[in-house]
Amino acid sequence: MNTIKYPRLRHFTMLANNDKEAMHIVVGTEHFELNELMGDRNSFLNMKRYFDGRHSIPEISSLANISVNDIDSVVTVFEELGIIRKEPLERTQTIPKNEFISRVNDTCVMWQRQIGYHRLFNLLSSKTLRKEVLIGLLLETYHYVRSAPEHTGTALVHCKNEKWKNILTHYLVDEYDHADFYLDCLAKSGIARERVLSAHPLIGTSSLINMLNDIGRKSTLAYLACTNLFEANKYDFQNSKIVIEKIFELYGLPAEALHGPISHIEMDIKMNHKSLLSEALEETEYLDIDEVNFAINCVHDLKHAFDQFHDQIIQYYSDISNYIPRLKVDYFSL
Repeated sequence: MNTIKYPRLRHFTMLANNDKEAMHIVVGTEHFELNELMGDRNSFLNMKRYFDGRHSIPEISSLANISVNDIDSVVTVFEELGIIRKEPLERTQTIPKNEFISRVNDTCVMWQRQIGYHRLFNLLSSKTLRKEVLIGLLLETYHYVRSAPEHTGTALVHCKNEKWKNILTHYLVDEYDHADFYLDCLAKSGIARERVLSAHPLIGTSSLINMLNDIGRKSTLAYLACTNLFEANKYDFQNSKIVIEKIFELYGLPAEALHGPISHIEMDIKMNHKSLLSEALEETEYLDIDEVNFAINCVHDLKHAFDQFHDQIIQYYSDISNYIPRLKVDYFSL
């Protein structure tokens, strides 16, 4: 019998195409497959939500209507798989730099892939959505990429570490004009440049940008950690390229329009922007636990901001009555 009284799970991603297929659990770079040998999926998911470190095994049993022995067995299996969260008995004040970087890297790969599994891309791949939704994805990505100098500049202004300032300065220079790639893509896709330049982003896009600005103001460490999430992942680049090329072909958009966005991603990979955190911490051995915890939570919130970003693209651009590109509302519109 396990010795854990208040089980809490590590953060992981659950994936399943439908209720009949096995459920996949992704924890960092590790993958597990769950098959239904007894019980049902909803009962498992209902039980899982109580594995938050605030409920004892008897409480979980009562709330989920599952026997204590079964709950205990699940905890034991999850502990053996390394899915149960482990904390030191005494509160630690510092975290080794290498351990922090490794966990951030692995977790960001997991969260990037989860972002890539968003239903927006599945629906576009099956041509279930209007062509305008694909145009909307390009428009909102343009707004997001155009914001890079803004939020990187915010992080730079609030940075107190001279080495980190130098890293952010070079990063700002690298990213300064990358929105032009998407401007050209939209022009080749039939959207006039002047209309793109005067377009107004969706609230989901503005929220994403505002969150990045807020993180940059509050914690340079957190901002640097977030670059691991929003910068291109070289391991998934080829597969992503194939998917978006097929989507463009499916909707009849010119293949040459993709040259800009693909070039942008290739440049980011070549510049190795996902190494900013590692570069910043080269001379550091240990990090303050409170700063680390704040940074990790920022990366997690940013991941969900990307989900909201994609959700709203579907919502707004699927509505045949909405203006595309989106217009600002001024005094004379009232």
